[in-house]
Amino acid sequence: MNLRKNAKSWTIILTLMIASLAGCLGDGDTENEQKTINIAGSSTVFPVASAWGQSYSALNADYTVTVAGGGSGAGASKVCSTDADSVNIGDMSRGWKSSEASVDADGYTYNCANSDVTVTQLIVAIDGLSVVYKKGGAADQCISSMGGISMAQLRWVFTDWTESELEGDGLVMSSVIPNSDDDGVREWADLHNSSACPDQEIKLWGADSDSGTYEYFGEQVFCKKCFADADPVSEGFDSARGYQNSADDNQIVNGLTGDEYAIGYFGFAYYEENANELSVAAIANNDTHGVQDAGNAVEPESSTVADGSYAPLSRYIYMNVNNNDWDLVRDFFEYGFSEEGMDQVADVGYVPLPSDMLAEMKARLG
Repeated sequence: MNLRKNAKSWTIILTLMIASLAGCLGDGDTENEQKTINIAGSSTVFPVASAWGQSYSALNADYTVTVAGGGSGAGASKVCSTDADSVNIGDMSRGWKSSEASVDADGYTYNCANSDVTVTQLIVAIDGLSVVYKKGGAADQCISSMGGISMAQLRWVFTDWTESELEGDGLVMSSVIPNSDDDGVREWADLHNSSACPDQEIKLWGADSDSGTYEYFGEQVFCKKCFADADPVSEGFDSARGYQNSADDNQIVNGLTGDEYAIGYFGFAYYEENANELSVAAIANNDTHGVQDAGNAVEPESSTVADGSYAPLSRYIYMNVNNNDWDLVRDFFEYGFSEEGMDQVADVGYVPLPSDMLAEMKARLG
């Protein structure tokens, strides 16, 4: 099943429309009224929305489901909008920002900052944000020889901070880059004294700044509160070293498979979709030392994402509903939170919700 093609500006109509007459011709009856559910936002949530939309439309001939990308920021703004660009459901791979909405005491009802719309947040799946590179390439061989990579080493790889700044923030650089040649270029060989780690510059790929994945990765890897919550941002991705970014995860795949010295990140579903071409890193949850000293590197898979041992890159992904639209969308979510809907979450590469969380989400449907 290939349901994962996403784009910032695409709108894919996922529907099976069957014309149905209400009665005999000439008695004054007309076709059943067609209803449209509009969804837009996160590319990470796109595979779930696409799978649910396609199946729900096939089962309900009077419904059309449209699914568009655009990133989590677009999901937030469009579900809050009262203009022509408004949607019924906004997809997000991160939580809401205070600049976008304020939250009620229940923890899941949001009041939009720029309109009078209120929104209900629903968790639809669990994702393991994945660090990836070309299968069998130089990056793969190097990280495999190290036994994975630590959070501190990922920070050194992606940050625009100098090594002195990182050391001042607590990183033990002799552990993070034990083979550094101090030439000012961040190379695979700096990470490990092994012939598997070449003396070649590390190239960077990832999400663009409209993406919730970009913000989530930055908040976890860089100094906490120095990224999305900082104004201005005090630490970020190293654009000076050519950080390549896109809202289209397929473009990131192409960038990684075309450069064996490149490393990138995106949702676990996109790794699984491209596992024949990409390898995924085991992550050691240590913010100060390299993986050789930290140990206990964990690879993302359904079990480690579900039980939280793949930390800190496991995360919830969300659909957010305009509270004026429940009569239109409630049955769609009843399908999504059914056994079949959760099977589709697993089919596209994410972890289905455990039973207690499913019950909580169903209760939010009213």
